[in-house]
Amino acid sequence: MKSIILLFLIVFFAGGVFSQETLTVTVVSSAAGTGITEIEYTFNGDDEVYNISAEVSFDNGGNFQPIPDVHLAGALTNVAPGGPYSLTWDGRASFPETFSDETIIKLEATAVAFICGNNLTFTYRGSEVTYGSIERVGICWFDRNLGADPMPFVPADDATGNTDARLFGDLFQWGRGDDGHQVRDPLSPATNTLSTTDQPGHGKFIRVFSEPGDWREERNDDLWQGVDGINNPCPPGWRLPIAAELDAERVSWNAFGVVGAYASPLKWPVGGNRSTFGSLDNVGDYAGIWSSSIDDYLSEDLFIYPGGAIINDSYRVVGLSVRCVRDI
Repeated sequence: MKSIILLFLIVFFAGGVFSQETLTVTVVSSAAGTGITEIEYTFNGDDEVYNISAEVSFDNGGNFQPIPDVHLAGALTNVAPGGPYSLTWDGRASFPETFSDETIIKLEATAVAFICGNNLTFTYRGSEVTYGSIERVGICWFDRNLGADPMPFVPADDATGNTDARLFGDLFQWGRGDDGHQVRDPLSPATNTLSTTDQPGHGKFIRVFSEPGDWREERNDDLWQGVDGINNPCPPGWRLPIAAELDAERVSWNAFGVVGAYASPLKWPVGGNRSTFGSLDNVGDYAGIWSSSIDDYLSEDLFIYPGGAIINDSYRVVGLSVRCVRDI
């Protein structure tokens, strides 16, 4: 059974906010006479992804009619719970002969099944982002690392594309969530104080200068395990790959090392890492991608270097790239 969430809001009046149940919508702006209305909405839901549709009433909710998608721009399809998300409605284009001070728009969020190959819109670092998805080695992958820009126009056979900084993405300490510590540009501040909890309560990179190389004072192996894992930085329904899945991707490459990694449809860049001391290292030469798998007090990652790639063990304090996956 499809899950449907409804929201009503008054438009044409800037600054109005109306919420019902789990959705909230804000009219950001509505320039008089233009018919252009900027809308932000947020919502929660029990499903992983929704499509958004809109209807409008010109008689204070007495009758509603659909707004054509062609006159709506923004987050409409394959939207994960969260937000804020943005919509722009061209009311004059939709209904050129109609205007009313009793205009109400109704948003409807309908749960749908996500299909690998589609885009997904979700909230990351407090902002709306849209990532593509690619099926590889039996699972669905994001088309880029968390925090990376969309793929730039670089020829697929140009190995130098793997040093394009737009593809690097953020550098997570193993087991931490999207709290800001992972940001590389500008580089997040650092602290020498270990965390006593699963969520440190700040966005600083935690430096460690001795064994066991963990940002958490007492080790917790269960921080990134599966879609419901504590601190899972991926959107609902997505997770970090296990080491075996990263290894299956590695052995599928048609060349060794950084060349084969970038030739993969997943376009692995060489974004380097953030060291135990908090510095950026190996940018443009090497790459490390975290898995959710552990090995004693270390965690496993895919390490890519010029001559090859291996499944490696690293200290959990190290900052590495993250690529989300979901089961098909």
